[in-house]
Amino acid sequence: MNAPRHLLRVVFSLSALACSVILTLFVRGRAEWSDAFWLQLAASSVALCAAASFVAFRNGRLQLDGVPMLRFVLVFLRELATVYILSGVAVTAIALAVIFGITRSGANALALAVLAGLWLSLWLAPGVAAFTTWRRLRSTTASDATQS
Repeated sequence: MNAPRHLLRVVFSLSALACSVILTLFVRGRAEWSDAFWLQLAASSVALCAAASFVAFRNGRLQLDGVPMLRFVLVFLRELATVYILSGVAVTAIALAVIFGITRSGANALALAVLAGLWLSLWLAPGVAAFTTWRRLRSTTASDATQS
């Protein structure tokens, strides 16, 4: 059984939507939470997600053609774990620098930075892992085709 052709596109789009909601809330989070706020949040998040998806899907990117499901799952899980760890460390380091710069309290800054790094990476990692999985599967499929 092969993996569904557009599975990576769905994963990327959901991750991009979650990240765009977080970004919009970060930018506009102190606004009054009225009906207009929620409509603006939804509209801007969908627009950001659509723009990111448009760029990511150009020229047939993130499509799986004839990839066995087991191979896909193994590659995707390995990429997801790697990206989650790397993005967690990167987001934690950035958050630590920003929070420490504001609060000048090491223990509080570290706690908040670790929490931010682990939480934000949950939403960011699947989208990045979808792209790296597609690249890895594409390169191995291309090398298998040239050897045949």
